Amino acid sequence: MALTRDRNGWDGVVLRDPPQEPGIRYPSDDDEPMADTELQYYAITDAVFALKMHLRQLGRAGTVRGNCALYYDLDNLTAYVAPDVLLAYEVAVPGEEGYAPWVYGKVPDLVMEMASPSTHPQDSSLKWERYAALGIPEYWQYDPHHQYLTEDLLGWQLLDGTYVPIPLQPDSPRGALIGRSSVLDTDWGLDTTTGILRLWNPVQRRWYLTVQEAGTAHEREATRADQEATRANREAARADQEAARVREAEAEIARLQVLLHRQGHAPKDPLD
Repeated sequence: MALTRDRNGWDGVVLRDPPQEPGIRYPSDDDEPMADTELQYYAITDAVFALKMHLRQLGRAGTVRGNCALYYDLDNLTAYVAPDVLLAYEVAVPGEEGYAPWVYGKVPDLVMEMASPSTHPQDSSLKWERYAALGIPEYWQYDPHHQYLTEDLLGWQLLDGTYVPIPLQPDSPRGALIGRSSVLDTDWGLDTTTGILRLWNPVQRRWYLTVQEAGTAHEREATRADQEATRANREAARADQEAARVREAEAEIARLQVLLHRQGHAPKDPLD
């Protein structure tokens, strides 16, 4: 592993120019399962979803990826780690590509690991050291199983090349144990009732929805839209029926007037 300070000042990237061969690729898939358990899978997808919503809410460009290969040696395509969640502001990484800092001119701004039976030991040792050496500003860990970490939510902020713990505090109004993310300028929260990891929406003053909650909300909205459409169709049908009745009445009046004229009984002017 070659980790040094490069000429741009960020730690952990080999001090050399990137290769000029146009065909070089940095695959995203690390050939490992995305998650050991359903709980880990949902934790990853919910965090990715919330971060994407956060970027959209703030109107900021960036890349949010789950289980994306993060390379740290320009000369060795097998030298990478794969954080469960990765966020990098102001860069666009193609979906099939991994993250090579020398390609995008920066390391990710935030990484997160979701503890699982097979991954939690290296999340707190090897990966912790690797992310610090790379100079990634924030590292978070979440344990959806509530059994592998000292606390279910842990966060660190890089200070002078070393990770310093981010304090977590109870927040009764929001019913969560929260930790402030300077990178995101908002709070990660651990729901004290369900234990689910949440991200705070600072604009709408509520938690971002999970994937399941968003799906349920979408279904409710679709059902409401269908009901509105059905109601509108019924009202339109009633209006059409009423218009048809008016036309029938007018036609009947016109027919009777013609009949009266033929019989020599012209209708009197109501003003006479």
